[in-house]
Amino acid sequence: MTSLREAIAANEPLIVPSVYDGISALLVHEAGFQAAYVGSYATGASKYGIPDIGYLGLEDMADQVRRLAPAVGVPLIVDGEAGWGNPLHVARAVQVLERAGAAGTHIEDHDFGKHLTMQPRVLPVSKAVEKVKAALDARASDDFMIIARTDAAGIEGPAAAVDRVLAYQEAGADGIFIATPEPLDEASYAHLRKEATVPVFAIDIQGQSAADHARQGTDVVVYYALAHIAAKAGMEAAIKILAKEKSTVSLKDRFGSLWDYDDFLGIADSREAARRYGLIE
Repeated sequence: MTSLREAIAANEPLIVPSVYDGISALLVHEAGFQAAYVGSYATGASKYGIPDIGYLGLEDMADQVRRLAPAVGVPLIVDGEAGWGNPLHVARAVQVLERAGAAGTHIEDHDFGKHLTMQPRVLPVSKAVEKVKAALDARASDDFMIIARTDAAGIEGPAAAVDRVLAYQEAGADGIFIATPEPLDEASYAHLRKEATVPVFAIDIQGQSAADHARQGTDVVVYYALAHIAAKAGMEAAIKILAKEKSTVSLKDRFGSLWDYDDFLGIADSREAARRYGLIE
């Protein structure tokens, strides 16, 4: 398997879709992507039907990695939230996620209120730096990437967000990540391009292509919401038709057959193994 660092180096930028269950993992593998993302947003929605406001624990994310890494077959970047506490908790989170099979994790500097308010609190830079250092100290292998994320762009402004991630870079982070749904101003992008010496991560911004992100200096674009939003739309359409028509006849040609689905899941390999072991003829 190509490492996460190798995948980043080979792409301008690396496009990373999210996975949250076996189906999405197989689809991302089948499409040939070189890395995938496991986020708390999709995990909370798919496992519990809850919003992404800090409900999930470390074990929720580690469980996702253990289940999905074999199916997706490419390096997984995992949402490490804010490390679930102080630097000691961050260190344990890194150890657990690395052992689970992740290729890297991002640790963010928010303190409270993400997704609850447009003005959440972020940690002082010095406190966030200590979390980055704890994460670096805790990993077993330098191949496991510690990505330092800031949520400060909408709170302190784009320039301050750039200054924050550059401080995290100085602390040793392997990647830096400004999480913002809106583009930064050009001066901030220029400053980031000039000073960044590690890969720059960003979330997909509505209306921008991966090439747009690359021009701004982004090395990795995380499409954190595409899979589960698309899945919700497809399931919603089908379930509404069933509720309205009391039948699935009109859906017959839209989704393929159960036989097609079995093929997608790899049943042919299972049948071949069963023949090899004399279980079927």
